[in-house]
Amino acid sequence: MSWQLLLEFVGSTAYGVLSSVIPIFNSELYVVASQVGGFAEEVTAATGCALGQSIGKVGTVVALRRGATFGWVRRIRDRPRTPAGQVRTTLRGWSDRMMGLIGESRWGVAIVFLSACVFIPPLYPLTLAVAGTRMSVIAFGPAVLAGRMLLFLAIAFGVSALVH
Repeated sequence: MSWQLLLEFVGSTAYGVLSSVIPIFNSELYVVASQVGGFAEEVTAATGCALGQSIGKVGTVVALRRGATFGWVRRIRDRPRTPAGQVRTTLRGWSDRMMGLIGESRWGVAIVFLSACVFIPPLYPLTLAVAGTRMSVIAFGPAVLAGRMLLFLAIAFGVSALVH
């Protein structure tokens, strides 16, 4: 293995972690730019970003779950719900059903995988929602990794085929 490939992988992983925590740093654009600019191989850029995204998302879930023991987080979470209109009531019911599905072992991993590779539902809010469910971090991490790996490899090889 050459040092260049290792540096590409480490740089891509670091960018993936950064982009998982701060959404303005977009990993998809990084993978595209790495192929257009030619500064990283397809597999190292895609794999590094996918691994970094997984590390960052798992870290976010763990941090949010541990933060739930802070008093101010409990006060916000446990405050009584205010009466709402028809639209808010409908959205709240849909949201409660989705949270129930995410927490189930049968549907949760599939929802996270679809979110990671086709953005339905978006992964960032889903990550925040997973922190409030019973979903295991051990199941969440590989689902994010597999979905992001599929997405980033498709982007990297697609752009590379168009550019080269």
